Amino acid sequence: MSQDEFTAEIKGIYAALVMVEAKCIKLDAAQMSGTKNLSFDQWQALFAVHRTLLYEHHDFLSASQHPSTSSSLRKLATKYSMPARMWKHGIHSFLEVLRRRLPDSLDYMLQFIYLAYQTVTLLYETVPSFEDTWIECLGDLARYRMAVEDIDMRDREIWGGVARDWYSKTSNRNPDVGRLYHHLGIL
Repeated sequence: MSQDEFTAEIKGIYAALVMVEAKCIKLDAAQMSGTKNLSFDQWQALFAVHRTLLYEHHDFLSASQHPSTSSSLRKLATKYSMPARMWKHGIHSFLEVLRRRLPDSLDYMLQFIYLAYQTVTLLYETVPSFEDTWIECLGDLARYRMAVEDIDMRDREIWGGVARDWYSKTSNRNPDVGRLYHHLGIL
């Protein structure tokens, strides 16, 4: 692909991402303030829009960080805070909606944790320029998974260990970031 083709592709992905992100922000705000139970179809739609946002972030990051792109295209992810936006609007906000709606939302929460974990793992493997961010996100997702497990204590311990491993890995690489030690202390 030429740089012009990469640029056009990244612009298209970003435009779609911004639209879906705005929809997720609006839906999450409504769900955080609402108390009405959601129907099966409403849960499916909410899940689908957040899945789409995750996929758009993946596509944007994969395209903008491709080895053949120019340095100016590679800088876009940092310029627009894409990893942080993915966590805030694509993952964390929805997890908080799901957490507040427990136990009704448990199945959706588990599905979304696994989807987000797989997506972030793929980014960890393919977009190494944000490795520390991916490691912390994986620790956070494992911690969410541990927190919702109240039936099988073995699974809870396993996910706690997974979270601890991710946080330890990134705290060893960034010993001056106190937030990581806080996460470890919670575990």
